[in-house]
Amino acid sequence: MGYYARDDFFNNPAVLQRSVEILKGNLDLDWMRLETERTSCRPSNSRRGLTFDDTNVGSYGWDQIPEKIRHNYSMAPRGAVLPPGLPHLGYDINRKSEVWSENAPALYEESKARHWIPSREVPWDAVEKLGHSQEFERALAQLYTDLTSMATVSGDIPSKWVWRINQEFVELKMWQCTQMFEAAQLADVFRKRAIAGGTGLGRDHAPLGEFLKSIFDSGSYPCASVSANLLLCGLMQVLLRHIGARSANAADQTIALFGVQDVSRSLAYGIGHMEFLLGTRPHEAASLREHLDEVENAAVGLLAAPIFLSSLALVTAGSRDEAGAAVPQVTALYRRFADEHAARRRAAGIASDQSPLEAFVRELEA
Repeated sequence: MGYYARDDFFNNPAVLQRSVEILKGNLDLDWMRLETERTSCRPSNSRRGLTFDDTNVGSYGWDQIPEKIRHNYSMAPRGAVLPPGLPHLGYDINRKSEVWSENAPALYEESKARHWIPSREVPWDAVEKLGHSQEFERALAQLYTDLTSMATVSGDIPSKWVWRINQEFVELKMWQCTQMFEAAQLADVFRKRAIAGGTGLGRDHAPLGEFLKSIFDSGSYPCASVSANLLLCGLMQVLLRHIGARSANAADQTIALFGVQDVSRSLAYGIGHMEFLLGTRPHEAASLREHLDEVENAAVGLLAAPIFLSSLALVTAGSRDEAGAAVPQVTALYRRFADEHAARRRAAGIASDQSPLEAFVRELEA
């Protein structure tokens, strides 16, 4: 056990005696004499109900969170009275700019409002009549296998950092919890779809592992955020859109529709996070740019991997015989991914003129 309470309460007779006195009716009501801020919050939109935006008032709101948290290291919610003696929970991420995005509260609310249930909303009966060849299904199952790993890591990233982030950033931490849940749900539905198609899961491969490890082993939360929320989720978005466009099966189209919706929220947070961070600490841009370039290099290894490239070509072409002719279309897909990623980097303030992803796509186009 890592932490022992400050007293052996069970063997302390004063604790038992105090409990007995209270249960006799001798209540200790000193805790009712508070000087916390009193406010009245009401839903600004009755259809949405009471949202985080509606409670962003006074000391309870996030607008008043200072850049550096120095007063609270407990689990107490922001705005509560903090008496002496509260245990320190070991938070070591205590700067607002390191984690915050102004859209995080709204993304949390949107995630709840747009929650979907794959086990019921995906038309699984459609998988019984695939409408495409076994070769196409085998390649599709390989992409779903890769997407399962990607989704798993996209959930591992917030779970790796959330416990280290100060509780004062409660809206941000709630958003991270929805990221974890949505990632788990996506990993679940990708895996089920690969199995349900009859060919089973595909093969794991080192280039994918290298790419995901380069994200997971990021040395700081901002580095993890920019590589997971911008690059990884951007790749997942491109792949899901492509699957939805190439497969005529209703199950794939439904998974793609909802999957794109989920990862797009992480993309929005990633850009907002970088904007807030660099608006406060612009000197961080150089290290973030260098880190993302390095993760892009690992992404190039994945995009060039034979197992990834050939399965993508087969899904693009529709059959093995025509896969070779699909190379220009795959190159166009990579170009779209590179352009969208570059646009996000510019929006986030970390554009790069040495992007490995851009250089790789140019070589393919040459």
